[in-house]
Amino acid sequence: MTAKTRYDVLSSDRSQFLRVAEDAAKLTIPYLIHQDDNSKTHRKLVTPWQGVGAKGVVTLASKLMLALLPPQTSFFKLQVDDTMLGEIGPEIKSELDLSFAKIERTILESIAASDDRVVVHQALKHLVVAGNALIYMGKEGLKLYPLNRYVVDRDGDGNVIEIVTKESISKKIIEELVPDLNKGGVTQYSDDDTNDCDVYTHVKVDGKRVNWHQEVYDLIIPKSQGKAPLNATPWLPLRFNTVDGEGYGRGRVEEFIGDLKSLEALSQALVEGSAAAAKVVFTVSPSSSTKPQTLSQAGNGAIIQGRPDDIGVVQVGKTADFQTAYNMVQQLERRLAEAFLILSVRQSERTTAEEVRLTQMELEQSLGGLFSLLTVEFLVPYLDRKLNVFQKTGKIPRIPEGIVHPTIVAGINSLGRGQDRESLGMFLQTIAQTIGPEAIGQF
Repeated sequence: MTAKTRYDVLSSDRSQFLRVAEDAAKLTIPYLIHQDDNSKTHRKLVTPWQGVGAKGVVTLASKLMLALLPPQTSFFKLQVDDTMLGEIGPEIKSELDLSFAKIERTILESIAASDDRVVVHQALKHLVVAGNALIYMGKEGLKLYPLNRYVVDRDGDGNVIEIVTKESISKKIIEELVPDLNKGGVTQYSDDDTNDCDVYTHVKVDGKRVNWHQEVYDLIIPKSQGKAPLNATPWLPLRFNTVDGEGYGRGRVEEFIGDLKSLEALSQALVEGSAAAAKVVFTVSPSSSTKPQTLSQAGNGAIIQGRPDDIGVVQVGKTADFQTAYNMVQQLERRLAEAFLILSVRQSERTTAEEVRLTQMELEQSLGGLFSLLTVEFLVPYLDRKLNVFQKTGKIPRIPEGIVHPTIVAGINSLGRGQDRESLGMFLQTIAQTIGPEAIGQF
């Protein structure tokens, strides 16, 4: 079965998730997920009436990225297996720690010099909105595939068994890669008037290995085959939330799409109602001696002849209705701010730094469930791929399997250390207040 046929078959399972993703993007950031058309320059996107959704997506994606790939700090540690510690002397352990630090610094410097964080941040925005994103870790860097450009098939345990991506490539490039394309009886290549053609990448999991190749017009592109160990695959299909029995994830926006739809409708009503209320229209009595032309030509502060009772102003008279809608908008914005971890403290002259700190800590603690899946589906395979490539290229020495193993210290694990730090700080503060500052010196 060709890659195109397989893509069309798997697209039926993706259709419901793609429709939800498009609806979620319309309320937040429309350009992330849109209807898959052939127009590249004249694509019409609908602008939302409110910006709360876009602000929430960007804020949450930024918080997730800083926690998963913190700048100037390694997101992993290389450690010797606990069973081997008794056989290693202190001198050897010291040398190993020094080597581990060099390896961590090498990988950290390579990430800082690349565009990995840019692609990861864009992928996290797709995860928040659409719940799905595919990252390919190639030799030239990371590449992102949105949900409308790939399909995936998983087994009952959620493990990936097949991925098919779809891209639009210029025909001039394809002619250079496949010079004998027209000789193979592919008539649609010459009959098609467009400048692009669809290229499919077919990825299959075969036991402990991952194999892939690219096809155009059902022909395999030469030198497009690739393979990698399953534990170091460059293909990372990410999900935000998982549901048992579903091959695709669910996004954060989908969980609160009811509030976003309500906010969108009320924001449109308030904006259009405010525009109507702001319009100034004067009425002049037909029997009045004041002419409408005289009134329209009168300047600011001018004196004209007439009776004030003959001149009126059209008023909307919907102040109470606008106030009800405005109060509901405020309530929806507060709920969405909490859902997308936007820091919002009480606006008062007596708002203390402690209140701000507690609010920030409460928001960070609610990230725990969001980090768990991303740590497993992104950080672990991302690190395994980095270590595998760097060992093959000789940038870092070979790491013995079974003796040294990498440990993720970012994501959900960083939140645990943050809570320990907060608990220790509160403990020392309590000791200093109850016993005295000199008691801290005893610890």
